[in-house]
Amino acid sequence: MRNKKALILFVILILPRLSLAIDGVWQGVFDINGHGRYDFTGLINKKDVTAFTEKAKVVYKGNISISEENFRWNLSMYLKDGTMFGTAEIKGKLIDSNIMSGTWITEPAKDFGNIYLIKNVSGVQDTGNNINKKWVSSDSKIKKNFYIKNNKIKGNDENGCNYYGSADKLNNKIYSINLEIASCGISDGVYIGMAYIEVEDSKEKLKINATNKNFSLLMKFK
Repeated sequence: MRNKKALILFVILILPRLSLAIDGVWQGVFDINGHGRYDFTGLINKKDVTAFTEKAKVVYKGNISISEENFRWNLSMYLKDGTMFGTAEIKGKLIDSNIMSGTWITEPAKDFGNIYLIKNVSGVQDTGNNINKKWVSSDSKIKKNFYIKNNKIKGNDENGCNYYGSADKLNNKIYSINLEIASCGISDGVYIGMAYIEVEDSKEKLKINATNKNFSLLMKFK
């Protein structure tokens, strides 16, 4: 009886630690129906996840579950800067708490493939005050200016859209994003998501992905 109680206590203690161990930024590659090599970036905070692939132009939001060394992502899929169009499930093995190797499948299209991710690759910065400065968009024909001070966002773009919100620390690598878009037509609304800062070519890059019930956002700043 004493050994059984000790085993139950061990399981109770180890599962939360394993869950927290996967918090962070995961980056890697996947294929679609055996073709291509697509980028994938997943942001994890406890059970909540967001993700994106720049090449396939998809943004994801959902959750992750862990059972021993097995993982499962359940995701809603949005077109980049567009509407939801399906769901995806990613499942596989967690290796040494810093590698995810598995497969994925979508509904209703039933596309499938393999996926391989590594946690917090070189260049992903720790969360801190370095987010508090002026950021200029680097991936859009329409210039966006974000001014972040005391983790509060205020911004605008060349189309007259206005941005308001916050970027607060979620864990050591990820910020939460709560962003309202106003004076911008059908994309107006409140978007919830995650962000991180990565150093590329010796320059800091802020990457944001967020969704609401209708649309997604994927924005890059420098």
